Amino acid sequence: MPDAYRFLVDGRIPVLKVHGEPRPAPAVIVLHGLYSNADDQRAELEALAAWGLAAVGVDAPHHGARRDGWLDGMHSLGPSDAHARFLSFIREAVHDVSRVIGHVVAEGHGPIGLAGVSFGAFTALAVAAEDSRVQATVSLLGSPDWTPPDGHVTDELRELMRHAPVHRPWDCARHPLLLLNAGRDRLVPAHQARDFAHRLWRDFPQLGAHVTHYEYPESDHTMRPEDWHDAWGRALPFLRRTLVSS
Repeated sequence: MPDAYRFLVDGRIPVLKVHGEPRPAPAVIVLHGLYSNADDQRAELEALAAWGLAAVGVDAPHHGARRDGWLDGMHSLGPSDAHARFLSFIREAVHDVSRVIGHVVAEGHGPIGLAGVSFGAFTALAVAAEDSRVQATVSLLGSPDWTPPDGHVTDELRELMRHAPVHRPWDCARHPLLLLNAGRDRLVPAHQARDFAHRLWRDFPQLGAHVTHYEYPESDHTMRPEDWHDAWGRALPFLRRTLVSS
């Protein structure tokens, strides 16, 4: 079993770091979904460690050891307000993930990759667009497009949506990017990531060469076990190949 280490970055960001010895240099920051935490991704962290990578789980703002009333209150919000809070969580998390990257780099790790699930995938794509230290990104059930599923855009949402990676393809896809989505997903419509990939392949072929997109037509946001297993079966070698060879 790989060794596990727990610590705080900046005295406030809980981190669970998993790797074997000798400590591998390449590291992957693993970002969990909404209402989840770093420990819920323990199987994926250990799988990354088994592939010879250092795996770094992070509790997002308002999650895990940082849980507060902000998550609980989302259930009482209407669709537009709930989506605005979701996007505000992403904006908070982006800064924290960059702080964790800085800490991990200072420990001697690199290159750095990101792997996110759902809310964590939205965050991973946003970090990749804003932090050039990221060398590879896996988005599982996420989207670079922050348009709400119902299409209703309030003034508050319009302001938050300005920061969406879909507006910065040259930054989001400057390094290898793997997009994995579920065809029947109503929470994160699969066409958003699909359209982004097709736009890159068509309009930015040099960037598009970095982008791989795969869709699971029979899964919804809670993926079928066999599709979840297959998605990580694609993500793990992608991360090892892009980071170890960097």
